[in-house]
Amino acid sequence: MRYSSRFFLYAPLGLFLAIMTVIGVHWWVVADAFAAKLDAANGHAIAPGVTLRFASRSISGFPFSLDTVMRDVSFEIATPHGPVLWRTQDFAMHALSYGREQSIFEAAGRQELDWTGAGGERRRLVFAVGSLHASAVEDKGGLARFDLDLVGFGSKALTARRLQLHLRRDPAKNAFDLVAAADDVHAAAQSCPSLDDHIAAGRLVAIATPAAALARLRAGAQDWGEAVAQWRMAGGAFRISELSLTSGSPARLRAALGAIPAQRLFDLSDLLDALCGVPPY
Repeated sequence: MRYSSRFFLYAPLGLFLAIMTVIGVHWWVVADAFAAKLDAANGHAIAPGVTLRFASRSISGFPFSLDTVMRDVSFEIATPHGPVLWRTQDFAMHALSYGREQSIFEAAGRQELDWTGAGGERRRLVFAVGSLHASAVEDKGGLARFDLDLVGFGSKALTARRLQLHLRRDPAKNAFDLVAAADDVHAAAQSCPSLDDHIAAGRLVAIATPAAALARLRAGAQDWGEAVAQWRMAGGAFRISELSLTSGSPARLRAALGAIPAQRLFDLSDLLDALCGVPPY
């Protein structure tokens, strides 16, 4: 075989191996840096007002993705009148080691949600899900889109075949578009007075403006309470453009949401109280 023939035979293979070597080295560098950052964040704030804790973690996905699995995980979010705490047995994050800034999240096992009620009492919602998937897409300014999809939600307060939440930044409108949807919801009257016993389908569409006032929150550089206060001072408005319920009363739910004091708009604990006033434990 002539030299030129051997060159064209082995050159593509050599180029492929070189590219794979570079990708492999890049993955190890990124994975090691992410592991160090994750370990340093354990028990500390990962963003203003948000604290992460976990018992153990592992990282895999070589050579194109970072697949992180954590056990006994909790996220604590500071609110104006007490922390909101979410605990899950298993939590996973998936991201590409290069390319688009998008992360996918999954949770499994027993879930607990703790918060402080309007009267200062501690409340708890224990639930399980068939699947919990979420995704976040970032741009140069931070979070640009967030999607949450829960299938097979079950608790003593309510059950649902599916619950969805979608949040998207719309630069053209200087706004955040929000869509929430629910299918086949069965609520306990004593726990969820704002909801009917059975809702076949529900959908809420709303818009929050101006998005620019929440720029530091979107970038993870400001806590929730401070950001909302700044947003209100900038003339912030939250408008519901659609609220529809099948086999339910939109007026009752709208009244419950409208009862949240304006000075505490977007307080997660107030929203939980409005939807499901789970008895204190």
